Amino acid sequence: MGITLSKNAIGSDPSLVGTRSDPNDSYRAPSQWKTYDYVIVGGGTAGCVLASRLSENPNATVLLVEAGQSHKRTFFTKFPMGFAKLLKTKADWEYYSAPQENLNNRQVYMPRGKILGGTSSLNACIYHRCSPQDFNSWAANGAEGWSYDELHPYFMKSEGYAASASKPDVKLKDHGFNGPWKTSEPDFAPLHHVIMEACAVLGIPWSPDLNTPNGTLGASSFTAFIDTKGRRTSSATAYLTPDVLSRRNLTIIVKSRVDKILFDTNTAISRPRAIGVEFSQACNSPRYRVHARKEIIICAGAFNTPQVLLLSGIGPAADLEEMGIEVIKDLPAVGQNLFDHQSCGALCVRTKAAFSWDYLAKPLPGVFALVQWLLKHKGPLTSLPCQGGAFFRSDNPSYNEGDQDIQIADLTSGPKSPDIEFMWFPVLVVNNGFSAAPANVQGMTISALALNPESVGRVFLKTTSVWDKPIIHSNFFSSENDMKLIIRATRLLLKLIKTEPLASIVESTPLPGKSYDFLWPGDVSDPDEITDEQLREWICKNTSPAYHPTSSARMGISEKSSVIDSKLCVHGVDRLRVVDASAFPTQVSGHPCAVVIAMAEKAADLIKAAAEA
Repeated sequence: MGITLSKNAIGSDPSLVGTRSDPNDSYRAPSQWKTYDYVIVGGGTAGCVLASRLSENPNATVLLVEAGQSHKRTFFTKFPMGFAKLLKTKADWEYYSAPQENLNNRQVYMPRGKILGGTSSLNACIYHRCSPQDFNSWAANGAEGWSYDELHPYFMKSEGYAASASKPDVKLKDHGFNGPWKTSEPDFAPLHHVIMEACAVLGIPWSPDLNTPNGTLGASSFTAFIDTKGRRTSSATAYLTPDVLSRRNLTIIVKSRVDKILFDTNTAISRPRAIGVEFSQACNSPRYRVHARKEIIICAGAFNTPQVLLLSGIGPAADLEEMGIEVIKDLPAVGQNLFDHQSCGALCVRTKAAFSWDYLAKPLPGVFALVQWLLKHKGPLTSLPCQGGAFFRSDNPSYNEGDQDIQIADLTSGPKSPDIEFMWFPVLVVNNGFSAAPANVQGMTISALALNPESVGRVFLKTTSVWDKPIIHSNFFSSENDMKLIIRATRLLLKLIKTEPLASIVESTPLPGKSYDFLWPGDVSDPDEITDEQLREWICKNTSPAYHPTSSARMGISEKSSVIDSKLCVHGVDRLRVVDASAFPTQVSGHPCAVVIAMAEKAADLIKAAAEA
């Protein structure tokens, strides 16, 4: 049986959870280690779901190992607009890419959640099911069981939707109401409604709901994973409730990293079998082992999951041998096929003060908004930082009238899937929010994302220690197709700024001085005067990913091009699965958090079915 810390407890003492490692121990004799039925590596977006669902069976013992801290005492996880205060803190892995050749050798910041709930505890709270054709494409290419119709029940199962009079056209049949993950339609800044009207004038139609079987084309406010009291609902708050934490068969340890998966490689068995994990709390601290009687499920995310697999001897054999790691299974795709949505960067635009929420950065208005949230569960702090999105296809001739001769490949999952997303924030975001805008300007930030990038990166080891971050070579804009697409999208953004009624609230007269350089090209009076080369230069300097990394341990049929099968089991290895965004066969056309939750819900059913077989 597993070891339980205490009711309602999230612990950090490894001696209560595991057995201290002795270098003379044999991996083939796990009977002396503390034992659980299931060991989950990573208490992030997927890991919390699995911990909750698998421990529903009181006879199944579950250990959840999380590298970061508990979410319970991290204040800025509580309200949606606090997410920027979590970046580059202990709750953030604070990853950076390797120097990017196509971005003037710039290293790009990439936050990931290092906290229970993972990135669902520090992202922008956008609930988005993406395009149904994304999942149909997965299934058509070998991911059996992952079509939209087969995944849809898990979107419904996870969601606890609160209908709103602000969106009366939402069809309630398209949402779940009894799930633990609370979603709602928050209030928005005045700016949001103006942008929505301008999108309609530009030809991007209003969509009452981006989360239906009809797809995600159109412009709309975002549904949020925010409850009716204006609080973020991460996978930790949704799935690790007090009732769940009180289960005697669930053990959670934080501030602990899994160094590697342990295997039985006895020649009497035909395939290596995962039997446990080794974990530690510091580079030079003691190691502890636990035995997994049934399965080990890796839920460490698109950067950490391939790192754990590689350190455990699963990956490209030549790379592992070069690092001196024993090869357990030669899987060339581990760490490969890394995708992320590429953006043009933050395009800052001055607006009339009444339409912006920049005033919240001032002490008195900021404190007032905080008190309003604490006491009345209302006000701007209950809203989304990124308030709306417009999803469309760039090959629509009405959008690209000035560049019909530029050939851009269609990489979408189908004709009803978008390749571009516009998104907007009711504040000026300077230097990813780490620099303040001058006090005399107010405005908004808009950006464009390439949703189906052709550029592919990879994750690989820097050293043989889990305490050294892996090398992330994102390979941004290695494809010229991606650059051409984002230039086209940026031009359309500039056109949107000049479209009524948005144009009437924009302050477009350039301000003198270098302190206002961040406003270019949003303050250019005639965007047609900007050359493609100028836009390319600006994009290379300012681009940032959308922080949606996927597919680095992807699902597929072939052991040469994928890491796991359609049951999420690692090819050629018994009792080992991967459940997180690294498992996506390809990138999705939108924001992936809801997809990860649904994937984890489905994975729980797959694991339970395997136990009963």
